[in-house]
Amino acid sequence: MINPTLLQAVASLAARRAGEHVLANLHRRGEVNAISRTDVKHKLDVEAQETALGVLLSAFPDHAVLGEETWDKPLPESDYRWVVDPIDGTINFFHGLPVWCVSIACQYKGKSVAAAVFAPQLDKFYEATSESPALCNGKAIRVSETDRLDLSVLQTGADKWDLGEHAFKFMRKIAEISQRPRIYGAAAVDLCLTAEGLTDGYFESGVYIWDVAAAGLILERAGGRCTVMREYGGYRMSFLGTNAHLHDAVKEKIAEIL
Repeated sequence: MINPTLLQAVASLAARRAGEHVLANLHRRGEVNAISRTDVKHKLDVEAQETALGVLLSAFPDHAVLGEETWDKPLPESDYRWVVDPIDGTINFFHGLPVWCVSIACQYKGKSVAAAVFAPQLDKFYEATSESPALCNGKAIRVSETDRLDLSVLQTGADKWDLGEHAFKFMRKIAEISQRPRIYGAAAVDLCLTAEGLTDGYFESGVYIWDVAAAGLILERAGGRCTVMREYGGYRMSFLGTNAHLHDAVKEKIAEIL
């Protein structure tokens, strides 16, 4: 296997270049390819992914790259797969909210071994490998020590695939079991905030691999735990990530209604 430190350096370079491209073009946040009540397909999503791919494929031309903007295209055979979300939190970005990021993971035989999450407007750069601690802006981070659900801050999101009762039953459950629920609108940022110990956990009933592949590794390397609660195909899943103390309790409560 390629040294994870090398893979992480390439992931970080790709995330930084993509994030800096988006940051330099904030004045273009209204430029979209498609928009609906539940989603935005942004021109800068495409440009940021192309920027990241330029770095990744320059370093590793034979590796597979799964990008959010091109997820339905066939991938080459490779033990290595890069998973790229060029702008996680696109709706936040479109509206001018600073909670968005670039997320890049390298997976070896299906398991994330290197990760970078860059949130430029939050001035946060998260990194990790499967063999090293999680970092934020170069400093080691650690999950919270919260061990009571009723004193926890748990993040979630409303699944855009079903805006009826399904979308809110999980939000209701999170509100019932935690001290406060939070929705920030960018899964990778949510998981990294948990890794940093600023929140205690995150659950979403419908999220994609490019949302969690990098941040999930960062959370685990910060002492947290992650579980794919259910897989739906098309790279979509229900995903839970929390500190180590709360994981089993939150998992049990969510499983009751999943």
